Amino acid sequence: MNQARKNICFINNFNNEKFIEACLSSALQQSIPFDQVLVIDDGSTDHSLEIIQHYDQHHSDLRLISKENEGQFSTFNAAAGVLPDNAQVFLLDGDDIYPHDYLEASLKAIGNDRWDFAFCEQQKFTESSEAPHSAILNHESTYFFTSTSGLVRSRECWIGNPTSCISLSSELFKRLFPYSYDRQEKFWVDDFLIYASSILGAKKIYLPSIAVGWRMHADNNSKKHYSHSDIKIREIAIARVFNDLVEKHKIPRYPSVSEFFHEYDALGKYWQKRLDLPSQYKMFNRLLRQQIKNIVA
Repeated sequence: MNQARKNICFINNFNNEKFIEACLSSALQQSIPFDQVLVIDDGSTDHSLEIIQHYDQHHSDLRLISKENEGQFSTFNAAAGVLPDNAQVFLLDGDDIYPHDYLEASLKAIGNDRWDFAFCEQQKFTESSEAPHSAILNHESTYFFTSTSGLVRSRECWIGNPTSCISLSSELFKRLFPYSYDRQEKFWVDDFLIYASSILGAKKIYLPSIAVGWRMHADNNSKKHYSHSDIKIREIAIARVFNDLVEKHKIPRYPSVSEFFHEYDALGKYWQKRLDLPSQYKMFNRLLRQQIKNIVA
């Protein structure tokens, strides 16, 4: 008999004392409970660690790991060593929340099949009193992608949503992490998750009917101003991810024309438009240039 897969909520935290209590409560009070809530604190210097420790004392299904500050990437590297096999991992930043029915709604929308990578929508809020009460937005159908590796290797299509919207299998998580990174590389964990999962051929699932609570505040990455230098550093970091993964897993850096257009056709018109893909003629020319450049290099 196959062992039932565990549902794990993984929360990464750094100095979220204003928000971590609401975050923890939302994960621990699901209509279908998580088998475990794993919290990795990245050397917080405020009172958020004390709050988490208090919850840890009163909830047997919560596991806390506290480590020195090394950046958000390091919390994912640390999680890879303690996550169980045969699990689905639901990500949650320490400043966001899950509506009480998020896990239940996600499992119902996806069904009983195992999945590599799923992502849902966001319901933005500022104060906890404004946080969404239900994860269900509408009744749109779940979208099951085929492989998007060729599309992403060619055009860097960002097929996903911010961290708290993402869930993935522990098998995929452990293929992606630990990953060697440089703290000066100003790119985000969700960049890595979204690009790397596609490059490795993970099949993605989009849940348009479901949303997490995504908190808007001054320290959000999306609220920060990034200089031209920051943007360039991020682009270099993402390029390194692409090169590292294709070399490690012996995947061609650029797809063949047939691989690309097979995936392009499978997307359908909605996603072709949403990803802002140009005409097939322009893409064909670009693919040929990429192939020629790759051969010459």
